[in-house]
Amino acid sequence: MLINAIILVLAALGFGAVCTLAAFGLFVIISIFKAKRLPMDTSNRINHIRLVWFSITRPELFVNSFNWLRRDELDNVQ
Repeated sequence: MLINAIILVLAALGFGAVCTLAAFGLFVIISIFKAKRLPMDTSNRINHIRLVWFSITRPELFVNSFNWLRRDELDNVQ
């Protein structure tokens, strides 16, 4: 009985994690393909996809562009 409850809780947590990742992926895909504001035009979509890829795989490239990335989050809040 207890084992079944533990398995049920773990399955629910796993399903929740999968749903969260799917929602995040859907958000990223929608943000890539939605209409862009000026000065970015629709032909810049490939660069936008490249920017998303670099921000996920190489975040150290953006530290010099944004000072808040250098600081701890608690320092950013204070």
